[in-house]
Amino acid sequence: SAIAACDDDFAKVVSPVESDASTEPKLDNEDEPAPKRNSIVKRTFSTKPPPAFTPSTHYRLNENQIDRCYAACIDHYEKVMRTVQARSLHHELADGFDVLRERGRGRYDMELDLFDTDAFSFLTDPRKAAWMPIVRKILGEDASLVHKGCFLSLPGSETQVYHQDGVHLNKKTHKPCYAINVFIPLVDCTMSNGPTEFCLGTHYLGYENFIKEQVYTPCVSAGTPVIFDYRLGHRGLRNYGQCVRPVVYLTYSSVASGKEFRDSVNFSRKRYHKLGDIAEKPLSREERAQKRRRQVT
Repeated sequence: SAIAACDDDFAKVVSPVESDASTEPKLDNEDEPAPKRNSIVKRTFSTKPPPAFTPSTHYRLNENQIDRCYAACIDHYEKVMRTVQARSLHHELADGFDVLRERGRGRYDMELDLFDTDAFSFLTDPRKAAWMPIVRKILGEDASLVHKGCFLSLPGSETQVYHQDGVHLNKKTHKPCYAINVFIPLVDCTMSNGPTEFCLGTHYLGYENFIKEQVYTPCVSAGTPVIFDYRLGHRGLRNYGQCVRPVVYLTYSSVASGKEFRDSVNFSRKRYHKLGDIAEKPLSREERAQKRRRQVT
């Protein structure tokens, strides 16, 4: 399978149900009950559902790790936006910065230096990352982490354009997977808060086009990795909820002849503005009053 997940939720595959062109919730009936978390997929009758996934409780982030990643992502976003406001960099924001760029309205791709620290080694250290046995099973024992970051979908963010992150390295013959993405949502995914929609089978050479009958949308609990072929077609759906939806992502590649695959298009900082130093958070009224009192005394 081109897509895998590691959690109890994925052991429960619901019966296929009729779907329209996408799996986004309809807005013409506001009284319609919200989807349950275990209602993982909306599919057409003509599409064979994926096999049930083996239940697991250890190939995932724990609650403490989820909280730390969530706080880091929100803090990074707020610091960048505060800097944009303080320096009037709104035009530059439209082009993107080295540490944050927009991937559709209300959807941001962020690079956090904090993820390179020991405090977040549970994400980056191959000896500690819980999903590495699966990564190695797909890419080999020498699989290498080539990029990492966080996607942040704000309330009201628009549905992304359907896309594949990577192309086929061989245009004549279908080759095995050379890179994978690991998406780890930091909140429970529902059909209302804009989960990632996948088009099954589109990682095969010659079958890249979007076909609504092949749509599959895993709604997993926070901390659950969703692992998929770098060539698989997908898009983030619109966030109809009232809360942000942050997702940590990690990209791994196989190593051939001592050299790993590098995506110079998606992961290049050269084409973006350098944000520079982050603007300090302004003091509150109480903090300013305390500062004045200290100066007087």
